[in-house]
Amino acid sequence: MRKIGSKRGARRLFVLPAFAAAATIVAAIAAGIERPAEAASYATAPAYRVVQEGLTPEGGARLADAFKIDNALLPNGAFAYVDAAQFAQVPQRKVEEGKDEQGNPTLSQALDLKAVAAIRPISDDDALSRAKQLLDVADLSPDLSARAVVSHSELTLADREGRPTFEHALDTAVSFHLSLGGLPATGQGAKLRITFAPDGSVSQLSDTLRKVEFAGDVPVIDEESAVAGCAALYARGVQQGRPTLGYYLPDLTAKEASGDGSVRMLLPAYTCNPVSGEGSQAHRLLPAVPGSTPHAKVTATRSYGTVAGYASVDGGTPPYAYSWSSSTTLIPAASNGGPAVKYAMRPRYRSVETLSFEVTDANGLSATASVSLPFDGTNSAESTPGGGGFGALAIGPTDVGIEQTVDEWACAQASGDGFKSVMASHGIGAAFDWRGANAFEKDFKQGALGGWDSSYVDNVDAQWYTGHGWSGGFTFKSSVDDGSIVPSDARWGDGDLEWLQLESCQVLRDTNGTHDYFSRWGPAFDGLHILNGFHTNAYCVGGGTGGRFAEYLFPYKWLGITLRPALTVRQAWANMALDKEPTGVVYRSMGPLGYGYTSNMSDYFWGQGSVGPDIPAASRTGFWAVSGTV
Repeated sequence: MRKIGSKRGARRLFVLPAFAAAATIVAAIAAGIERPAEAASYATAPAYRVVQEGLTPEGGARLADAFKIDNALLPNGAFAYVDAAQFAQVPQRKVEEGKDEQGNPTLSQALDLKAVAAIRPISDDDALSRAKQLLDVADLSPDLSARAVVSHSELTLADREGRPTFEHALDTAVSFHLSLGGLPATGQGAKLRITFAPDGSVSQLSDTLRKVEFAGDVPVIDEESAVAGCAALYARGVQQGRPTLGYYLPDLTAKEASGDGSVRMLLPAYTCNPVSGEGSQAHRLLPAVPGSTPHAKVTATRSYGTVAGYASVDGGTPPYAYSWSSSTTLIPAASNGGPAVKYAMRPRYRSVETLSFEVTDANGLSATASVSLPFDGTNSAESTPGGGGFGALAIGPTDVGIEQTVDEWACAQASGDGFKSVMASHGIGAAFDWRGANAFEKDFKQGALGGWDSSYVDNVDAQWYTGHGWSGGFTFKSSVDDGSIVPSDARWGDGDLEWLQLESCQVLRDTNGTHDYFSRWGPAFDGLHILNGFHTNAYCVGGGTGGRFAEYLFPYKWLGITLRPALTVRQAWANMALDKEPTGVVYRSMGPLGYGYTSNMSDYFWGQGSVGPDIPAASRTGFWAVSGTV
């Protein structure tokens, strides 16, 4: 047997049966009682009790005062500051005003290359020295350690053929890679990051840390068992590499920054590392402590086009959060969120109906189950441990579209739901919302190749996609026309589309150090303003990412006071990633350049600020990209 991740020297080894309840484990820890040896034995890792959920108002004020910035404390206890006028800004000069194809006002802006070249970010050493103050103010819990890593937001330009011509750093950031009890700690509750503008002022700061204390050792399953457990969370044929043992720190849950939330314990978990499959596969979470997750039995009945499902749940730590999803039908939010669900099937074409269920307990541990219903009748399924993840009025008609191909993942559903909900709260409706088998490759394909983009993706202002991807495209469950979009399929923006968001792994990856994403995706631009994506894997995070991205497109107000102005589309994508994606993820935005270095990189969403005119393929002279590291 072996110890894992302990900094405290020798401890007694817990020995528990494979299906011991998490409550029993935690109770044993709290009481200081060592359980007797039973059928199976395990290596151990530390468990941690949460003693404060994020920052309190006093802590937020202290952090703001230390760096002379506005207090950006959120109700859940997170601190999320961004200076819209400074963060990753690229100098522009105004060219002319006009209108787009729908009569919306546009403002053409061009890169000020002389001003860009004059940007001198502070040195890495200077940033590291200044960032030490953040560690001091953050006051890390004793078992939490941090390693500083420096990165820069970078502007890259390319010519018409996608060959890079210019690269320049825009700022200097320090991200702290965290370890808890000697094991890597990641997640939305593991963010400590600061960005310095070229003048040395703070342009961005994130702090989502909890105060925790050691609560004892708990047993963990071995790697072989973890590989098998991970395999059960993915489709057949997805091979698994060695999973990574660590801690997933879920999003903060405090109310009114009180320091008290629903998360009580932090238990070790494996991050699954899939190495094959159709497209790059996202990393899912497998709880490492036997019996720590909730358990569910799901029963579903299909009858004359109606599906009813019910889940009985026990184990884990109540209260539970429930999420249902269908492979053919969008389940309205009003009908979701409880242990039972009922809906009328609405498939776009004939397919097997699959009802998926995910339950997450108070500590962020999840279990999933899927019931296949090919015909009328009743089927049931037991849950599999794991899931979760690593989530002003415009002029003229404005709408958005949603396509999501991982319907069985609650975190993916939450991304589409959040994007749709926030946009709707600002009067922006969804023209279509296709999930699972209802999401078609043909919706993204250009009409010249028989696609339907003019009726779907290229008929809305902003499109959100969640699904598997790789450097050469992104995938779909259905085969209408086929199962993936590759660059040669696409020609976006010759209709209405301005901004395309791909929550997908590596679609904007630089595969060889020459920024080859320009040459891959460049020909797909024909009026599209911005393509947002990732160089690295993108993580399916609990609660999704779409809502956070949409929130940044609009001002953040409280009691009628604007606490943060609307961000540009590019800034919104970056700050969504900073808030939601794990440390080390690289986000990227790219777009076309027109004559005189005109671009759309400073676009706001309609009605929130200036928007540039379309740059059609015939007028394109090159490309731009801005990248950053979480």
